[in-house]
Amino acid sequence: MKHLPTLSFFCGAAALIMSHTAVAETTFRLGLASLPNGNGNPYFSSARTSWYTLRAIFDTLTYPGSNLEIQPGLAVSWENIDDLTWVVRLRDGVTFSNGEILDADAVIASYSYLQTDEGMRESLARDVRDIVSMEAIDPLTLRFVTAVPIPEFSRLMATIPVVAPGHWRKVGREGFAFNPIGSGPFAVTEWKATQVLLKAHAGSWRPPKVDTLEILDLPETSARVAALMTDRVDVASEIGPDDAFNIEAAGFDTYQRPATATQVIAFNTMVESPLQDVRVRRALNYAVNKEAIAFAIMDGRTRIVDQMAASINPERDNTLKPYPYDPDKARALLAEAGHPDGFSFIFEFSFGTGGTHMASMHQQVASDLAQVGVKMEVRPLPFSQYVRGILQGEWGGQAFGFEYEVLPTGASMRPFRLHSCAWSYPWYCDETIQPFIEEAKHNMNPDERVAAVRKVLRHYRDQAVSLMLVENMGLDGVNPRVRGYSQEGGIIPFHAITLED
Repeated sequence: MKHLPTLSFFCGAAALIMSHTAVAETTFRLGLASLPNGNGNPYFSSARTSWYTLRAIFDTLTYPGSNLEIQPGLAVSWENIDDLTWVVRLRDGVTFSNGEILDADAVIASYSYLQTDEGMRESLARDVRDIVSMEAIDPLTLRFVTAVPIPEFSRLMATIPVVAPGHWRKVGREGFAFNPIGSGPFAVTEWKATQVLLKAHAGSWRPPKVDTLEILDLPETSARVAALMTDRVDVASEIGPDDAFNIEAAGFDTYQRPATATQVIAFNTMVESPLQDVRVRRALNYAVNKEAIAFAIMDGRTRIVDQMAASINPERDNTLKPYPYDPDKARALLAEAGHPDGFSFIFEFSFGTGGTHMASMHQQVASDLAQVGVKMEVRPLPFSQYVRGILQGEWGGQAFGFEYEVLPTGASMRPFRLHSCAWSYPWYCDETIQPFIEEAKHNMNPDERVAAVRKVLRHYRDQAVSLMLVENMGLDGVNPRVRGYSQEGGIIPFHAITLED
């Protein structure tokens, strides 16, 4: 019996140690406007709403970093052998979270899936359609051959996440969506409708510094802000300027990512309306006071758009200027086009994820247009219906809110996959500029390619294919205890985040 107190002491000490360990576990909590539409299927979409979550789980061969410069990811080097051939060297010692080895065959399996009948229905299939062959030279070296020259092949490699091939074959596309396996810093433990729970992938080539990750689906901006203020999340994404003021006043921090997209009201010129007339489109650009939007509504945190490329883009045409605010010129152009008394059109946008500042911006646009006799009916849409408009052309109006986004590749021509004749259901198509879009995508001469890029940017600006507004703002609310949070290249560095006590 005299040993019982000693035994009791050690049991108590062990319990204290276990209790301390449990308390010491660190969890980073992120509140997003949306979880990926395809859940854990990384091929379903390359939209920002997808990669915020999926880049915690998956890696790509490359990724855009500061100033959109391409950086090594799973690939450590790449060489252009000739106009159609690229040799890529992989990072050694990388494993998926289930223990599978990431090698050349795993990369080929991921890319090849998108060329199968099943894979062709994925959004990312468009990114590999010009690859005609892939070969493993050795376990860490691949040879890609393309059908046409792709001067920015290193950027294309930033789009395709590499998945664990054995697991994919075992569970299939539908099973993988809720049980994804990648080589990223975190591994999924549970995928719910509005929450994803993840644990650290200690064997990752860039292991995280926190133990677990919790990602919450909070569509309403007010809900994300409230979650931050009540310590439910550590970061609230996509907040507005008014939210930032309140958050900062309460002692929290804000982070603004570098703008990689231009915010516009896209005109659907494929349906009959006055917007098919370039004079009308120009008139609407003159009619809107964009300085009031940038400074009064956006609190001076963003820039007025002068072309379909954000100011971070080194290939933009810096000689282009924004349409000035000139209501008299707008009225004159409308009269010249046969609409002296104006006209009406319907503008559709996705509500719930953009914050009150987006609604205020649209109201400002509608108010300015009304001053020149144009009535813009603002019609909000559920996000699912908005996506159907983009993917299937199911629009009820003549204009909609959209952006020219260069991520995830950082390539200048990335947005023109959608905003051109190349899209399956285009809203703007001018066959005269399409050859220059193709040249900008395929000319291996750097100077000639950039010249083609700038010709396309000037055309879209001069033809006023959209009502150009401001660069995207990208404000996040951040708890001061969070360290290492950023979004260079639009990617959250989940592996670098730490939490202070």
